[in-house]
Amino acid sequence: MSRPKVSLSFINNALLFVFLLVLSIGISFWVYLSTEKVLDYNIKQYFSQTKNLLNIIIENEKTSLDYMTFEAAEIIEDLPFNQSLLERKLENLSFLDRVDILYVQKNEKTLDFSNSLFNTKEIIVNIKKDDLKNTFTIVSLNNKKYLLLIRSKDIIDKKTGRVQAKLYIGKIINDNLSFVNMIKKSASLNDIKIYINRELIVNTSNKVTVNIKDFKDKKIIKENGKIYFKQKVIIDSKNSFDFVFSTNNLTSSLLKEDFKIIGILLFIFIIFVFIVLYMISDKYLIKPFSRLLKFAKKAKDNELVLYEESQILEFDNFAMDLKSIIDELRDLKEQYSRAIEGVQDGLWDLDLITGKSYYSNRYLLMLGYKNHLEVDIKNFWKKSVHKKDYRKTLKKLSKHLKGETSFYEDNYRFKCKNGSYKWLKVRGKVFFDIEGKPIRMTGFHTDVDHFIRLQEDNRKKEQMIYQQSKLAAMGEMIGNIAHQWRQPLNVISTIASSQIMQIELGLTKKDETIKDLNKVIDTVQYLSTIIDKFRNFFNPNKELEHFNIKDIIKENIDIFETSYKSYGIELHTKLEPIEIQGYKFELMQVLINIINNAKDALRAKEIEDNKFIFMENYIKNDKVIIKVYDNAGGIKSSIKNKVYEPYFTTKHKSQGTGLGLYMSSEIIKKHFNGTLYNETIEYEYDNKKYKGEEFIIEIPININ
Repeated sequence: MSRPKVSLSFINNALLFVFLLVLSIGISFWVYLSTEKVLDYNIKQYFSQTKNLLNIIIENEKTSLDYMTFEAAEIIEDLPFNQSLLERKLENLSFLDRVDILYVQKNEKTLDFSNSLFNTKEIIVNIKKDDLKNTFTIVSLNNKKYLLLIRSKDIIDKKTGRVQAKLYIGKIINDNLSFVNMIKKSASLNDIKIYINRELIVNTSNKVTVNIKDFKDKKIIKENGKIYFKQKVIIDSKNSFDFVFSTNNLTSSLLKEDFKIIGILLFIFIIFVFIVLYMISDKYLIKPFSRLLKFAKKAKDNELVLYEESQILEFDNFAMDLKSIIDELRDLKEQYSRAIEGVQDGLWDLDLITGKSYYSNRYLLMLGYKNHLEVDIKNFWKKSVHKKDYRKTLKKLSKHLKGETSFYEDNYRFKCKNGSYKWLKVRGKVFFDIEGKPIRMTGFHTDVDHFIRLQEDNRKKEQMIYQQSKLAAMGEMIGNIAHQWRQPLNVISTIASSQIMQIELGLTKKDETIKDLNKVIDTVQYLSTIIDKFRNFFNPNKELEHFNIKDIIKENIDIFETSYKSYGIELHTKLEPIEIQGYKFELMQVLINIINNAKDALRAKEIEDNKFIFMENYIKNDKVIIKVYDNAGGIKSSIKNKVYEPYFTTKHKSQGTGLGLYMSSEIIKKHFNGTLYNETIEYEYDNKKYKGEEFIIEIPININ
């Protein structure tokens, strides 16, 4: 089912309309916010003035109460502390009907002259419990809270100058609506409410339209055409109360009037701008773009077409550039096709969203298929990868799909049409969308079956050469051990023969017998040490380990001592105790091969004078350098390049296999990441000049 299509002209008109609509809404919203912001500012200013007015009225009330306490105190100071006498004098005070609480306290005695409908006695008892340091105080009585505005004054004894009593005068705000109405009238408010801990104690109207809980963290609430403002009054660290003021909200009516005018103006503006923009876009965008699309289509189809220039410079330049790009892409496509055909690689392409896949003809021919019809495309890859390679390949592929590798490359066996498996080298790259999800993967397969099998054959041959070299080394080792055992065995044989003869002749002496037997024991222990070294040498640890070059050489060279000393060859070592990480058995195998070659070279030259083999080591540029050289005259230049080839030897077949230096070079290269090379040198020793071949081993201190 094809999707519905729309014309460019329709899209242009729709975009113009949406643009103007959004612009209009934006302007309206901006005007609304600006108007509301101004009104909100005025409201805040209004309530700020109300707050200031509240503070002024409270200060006036405090001043008035202070004056009352001063006037009453003057009367009380000259009279004795008597209830009836003081009551007659205080009745003449003009302000008595304007206060709710008036009492005098002397020591534990209280004289109450209060004029209120409330239970002032209980209220006074609760007031006495509080420390009246503040203007306001809160009293709880019978689960009801009372807010008091109260002042006090000390009554001074004129004779002694001491405080003889204390006078308290105050108003109960719950009952005193004159105080609240004064605030309401002065600030032109509709209503005032007073809350103590969310309990309503004063309300100038009978309706409760908003609750103190509705404010939460807000100071102003707009609701039901009213504006409510909360003002908290702090008494002390534990007590406080809240005023809630309300007035009419005129914001909505003001905004409606403004919006009527703005709406008419915006409608006229939209119609006018729409007509102007439509005419301009149709002339300079729609028609030129339509001609450009027609030109691009004909150019793609390789038709002969001329571009009709427009009044837009960018369109004309784009048309020319587009024609050049189409021609270049056509050339690139031809070059790509010829390149793919030339390298004989198989191309594959996978759509990771739809699951569709493409395999080139060369890819299929590589596996014995004639065309796509012979292949079950679904799960083709999963069914064809060899079971032994599947997990390894899937792990690499998973890493690449997660973006952990920049490209995917692997070798695996793939099933052919005839059921056999062929080694393929696969290279590919996954492509991601803007969200980082894999959407497509493309790559090539190369037939490397012959190469991989050849590598496997070479590996087997190399393994065989290694085993031959090891057997040769073992044979030479056994010969050296036999040579070293000959003298100790002769000692044991001589002692045994002597003891037998002494026993037969009855000449045995206990002390001499014990001495001879101890010598036999020492000799046997020496033979056992030789066997232990032999066993350690041919049972190596195949893991990387730290070892000291000097210690390992000194420990193992004793086994071969007789093999060169018997020919009058002196081995001089200058070894530093260098710690390295590596495979100590393999390193000793290389050194023994080099020493044996030097020994055989000295024997072959038939040198009658001094015969020397020197060994030294040191560190240079984070590498361990080990040198072994002799005074056999050096290797001929004609064969110098062949000494590292397998099976090449200058010795008789009974003496050498031609594998020593080849395996030594492979061990240093593959097991130590180092190099082994040689050169003919001349040097001086004991004031005499010598010439010989020097073999140099360079290996890093730490092998990764």
